[in-house]
Amino acid sequence: MREVAESDSAAIAAIERRVRLLETRVEAIAEAVEVLVRGLEGSPVAEPVDHPATEAARRAHELLLLAKPDRHDG
Repeated sequence: MREVAESDSAAIAAIERRVRLLETRVEAIAEAVEVLVRGLEGSPVAEPVDHPATEAARRAHELLLLAKPDRHDG
């Protein structure tokens, strides 16, 4: 019976790790979307050379890259 309990514990721990990873990625996506929204709002008096959407897109991309875990599980 102990073997079943240990395998259940291992399965629960694996699920908890996966949930934490997913939560982290969702937070990063939400932050990236927020950055994009702020950049797209822009200022109506912004100079033509000022591209807040471009900067926001670059920052959002960086955030998503930072949040992407290294995949070693195939």
